[in-house]
Order: sequence, then structure tokens, then C-alpha cells
Amino acid sequence: MKWLIFIFLLGSISAKAQKNCELKLDKDSIQVYACDPENSKYKTIKAKFQLKATQLQLKTMLFDVNHLADWQDQTVSAQLLKKINVNEIIYHTEVRAPVVDNRDFAIKLVTQQITPREMKIILTSIPDYIPKKKNIVRVPMSKAVWQVKEEKPGTLSIQYTLEIDLGGTLPVWLINSLSHKAPYDTFKSMKEKIGKYR
Repeated sequence: MKWLIFIFLLGSISAKAQKNCELKLDKDSIQVYACDPENSKYKTIKAKFQLKATQLQLKTMLFDVNHLADWQDQTVSAQLLKKINVNEIIYHTEVRAPVVDNRDFAIKLVTQQITPREMKIILTSIPDYIPKKKNIVRVPMSKAVWQVKEEKPGTLSIQYTLEIDLGGTLPVWLINSLSHKAPYDTFKSMKEKIGKYR
């Protein structure tokens, strides 16, 4: 059930939304927290890790939609829907969900260069952008924020936060109990595979 909070690539993550955080997993230099949300039944996910890469490598990897399934946990497929400009795209992705119907997202990905050494990446679901598919549950809300800082050449410090409503009728307690697993698997795979983006 790791799929439940995957996404890649994908909260309005204000300081208030991150209160009462509990460290759920600390492994391979990846820390994943589950935090009490401000206005949601689902836990807010927060992760911290370092990446041996440049800002351009990270951006290139995230924009390479056709290969998201190579490293994003439980991703079935991903397809570019629209390239708005070099910093903004819209894409569709479907994630595997054992036992129950798969989930899918239409996502708007935007990168913002804050300073030469700092970048923000925001992924927001736009559930009505394309028609819903049969036997797949459209995720009604998700928003992820990547805060990226270049600590030194070739090393990025990343803080990732995710807010999501998965839709459907799955028990909230089950989702909250498993929500930290998919981010860990996703970021571990990212660390292993980002080197091919030059």
C-alpha cells in the first residue's frame, strides 16, 4: 500500500500545517515525518534529504515525464499533456493501488528560481483538467513543494512537503499509517538514478 502517498511528484505547506511532526523513518540519509494537518483528515508528509546533483539535473529529471515510472514509487504511467514554458508543464500520471482502484492525477509542475542557489518546485493537482477514466479514482487534491538549496557545488539540500486527499473510501487510519513509506522509496531511487541526467 506504499502507493497511497506517492507521488512524485506531489502541500500547501505552511508552518501551521507542519506542527506536531513525528519522525516515521530515518534511513539512507532520508528523513520522513508525518505531521498533523491544519484542515485535513490526512497527515501532511515532510521529508529531508541531500542529493548529489545540480539544480539543473534535478529539474531535468522531474521534467522528464516519460521516465517518471523509472524512479517514482508505484507509478504505472506518466504522460506530458502540455508544455507551457521551460519552467512549467502539465502532465498526467497513474499510480498503482493494490486491492482497490488505481489513482491518477493531472499535475501542474512549476519551478521558481528564488536565488542563484535556491529553487522552489511546486506540483499542484488540477483534477478537472482532463476527463476521468473508468475504474481509476481521480485524486481530488494534492500539492507538493520542494525547497531546494545548493549547499555546495554538486550537493543539494532538499525539504519536501506534501498535502493530499486520495479520494475514494479507504480508511483514513490506514492511509496515515503507511504514508511515509512511498516518499522514502521514491527519494532513495532518485538518489540512485539522478546521475544519468547530465
